[in-house]
Amino acid sequence: MKYAPALVLALVVPGVALAAEATRPEPAPKPDASRANGFVTVACNPGCEGIFVNGRSLGPSPIVRAELPPGTHKLTLRRKGYEEKKVEVVVKPGETALLNVKLSQQAAPPAEPPPDIAARVAAKMIKADGFLSLVCDPACDQVIVDGKRKLGPAPHTNVSLPPGKHEITIQRKGAPDKVITVNLVPGQSTAFKVAMQIEAERTIPAKAPAPPQPRR
Repeated sequence: MKYAPALVLALVVPGVALAAEATRPEPAPKPDASRANGFVTVACNPGCEGIFVNGRSLGPSPIVRAELPPGTHKLTLRRKGYEEKKVEVVVKPGETALLNVKLSQQAAPPAEPPPDIAARVAAKMIKADGFLSLVCDPACDQVIVDGKRKLGPAPHTNVSLPPGKHEITIQRKGAPDKVITVNLVPGQSTAFKVAMQIEAERTIPAKAPAPPQPRR
């Protein structure tokens, strides 16, 4: 009977240990590091007015720890008066990629146009119209260009015509038609004065002044 307490203790202690092991909480699962996002920090020199990643705006610089999924991303950096910059950044899970980008100022336009542009401008000037101005003395009833374009009675000022030679017909009732050939220069005005007197105006003599009457 002396050994009964010891036996009871031996039986109780193993039961307590088993209960403790049965209620111990399981450890939380560790996060999958391969799926965690990374970060990117961007600084521009001079400052960027807009930073875009994969077409999405992140706002102006500096950008501090913008969260992005892991992988390669294309960044576009913009500032007025500077050339647009495109860079690639590799984002790793849980890490911060640092970018310090220098922008280049846009080149000033050349003082003189390139030869090809100058040639096109010169070609355009060659095709520019010339101008005709015509006055009749004393008057014209009709002015016809190249036998088809009627300008109406003169005078005419700076009539626009293609450069080159043109046949100008001037008509007045009672007077023979007059035909003149003009060579118009691009961008310049050519002026003519044409006498168109009829026969009656040429033959009527000037009226002689009446002799003075004697005084009575």
